[in-house]
Amino acid sequence: MTTNAIAEPTATPTVTPSFDPRVWLLALGTFAVGTDSFVISGILNQLAHDLSIDLDAAGNVVSSYSLAYGLSAPLLAAVTGRIRKDRVVLTAIALFAVANALCAIAPTYATLITARILTGFAAGLYTPTAYALAASIARPERKASAMAAVALGITVSFVAGVPFGIVVGRQFGWHATFWLISAFSLIAFAAIGLLPPRGLKSGASKLSLAARFAPLVHARTLLALLPTLLFTAGTISTYTYFGSLLRAHQFPADTIVAYYFIFGMGGLIGTQVGGRVIDRFGPIPLLTLFLVVGILNTALFGVSLAIPATLAVTTFMLHFNLWLLIIGQQRRLIKLSPTHSDVVLALNNSCIYVGIAVGASIGGLIIARGFGLDRIAFASCALFVASLLVFGTSLYVEHGRREEQLSDQR
Repeated sequence: MTTNAIAEPTATPTVTPSFDPRVWLLALGTFAVGTDSFVISGILNQLAHDLSIDLDAAGNVVSSYSLAYGLSAPLLAAVTGRIRKDRVVLTAIALFAVANALCAIAPTYATLITARILTGFAAGLYTPTAYALAASIARPERKASAMAAVALGITVSFVAGVPFGIVVGRQFGWHATFWLISAFSLIAFAAIGLLPPRGLKSGASKLSLAARFAPLVHARTLLALLPTLLFTAGTISTYTYFGSLLRAHQFPADTIVAYYFIFGMGGLIGTQVGGRVIDRFGPIPLLTLFLVVGILNTALFGVSLAIPATLAVTTFMLHFNLWLLIIGQQRRLIKLSPTHSDVVLALNNSCIYVGIAVGASIGGLIIARGFGLDRIAFASCALFVASLLVFGTSLYVEHGRREEQLSDQR
């Protein structure tokens, strides 16, 4: 006997991406922000000469921007929490383009500092919002990778934007570098405006304004954030005067640009490796490991200046290490305060940029006191040691809090 069986159609499994691929467009904005934040190091001597100021005063072009970013970011994140986040990022990147145009036409040092403060406000609004959006529309196990996608723009800026900006500044003057950044910002504005990630339109916070400000006065959260400020300052104190240091050691101009490219590659690889390994192993072991690596790397940095190949390694690791630490901190902070992720990420970015300002200021202070550029790396090492100690203290506090919660439940 034969049986005619009708086969049921087999459903084809649907593979849902971990996060909307259009999140990557947010990286165009962070590319512009990253170029703006760090290209100054490569044009610092030229800027100081043209404006007739000392090198340590020229460092204030970095620190004024960074302080404006750092102090404004958490406040702006709290105030804009109920606004559609596609509008926030578009407004911020448009303002960033305008502010950089003002930097380009600044006729005096005072005018440039004012324009840099405005630029810092715009960057402080854009970048934390972009990170929060990426995390909010990603699966829980892929949040670090989604934020790494946004951070890719900053790390690519070190490989492409910063070296290109330095070359443009060298050929056409430092004003042209700011025009270039303004153009990058307008490209980001157009791309995000035409193809916004789907999750952007549903990301408004339902928390009250008072609740959104809560992390700003939460001692445990602020303690957890402090390592970010310290390890960023430890990196940037060396980086801000990196070009000047290499010039002092008689490195040719083309070789200096090559070392900036190596620094950029360290960050580019660090962001992508960091997102994956932190998603897999968790932030605590990685943060501990790379704070120790940071101590060793900055301790050896001055010695490596005598050997070009060794300097390439320490330069690469300086930036590679920084991005693993930043992504690890982002992931840890979201876990510590999931209902305030946009504000704590803004606070973390604030710590990054206050750290940049502190690092640049420490380097400038060392130069002003006549100690020499070579001493800056030792200050960087001390800042990494302090970061590790504060991180350990924060872990101890968190462990004690969990023990209290378990005791209360019993």
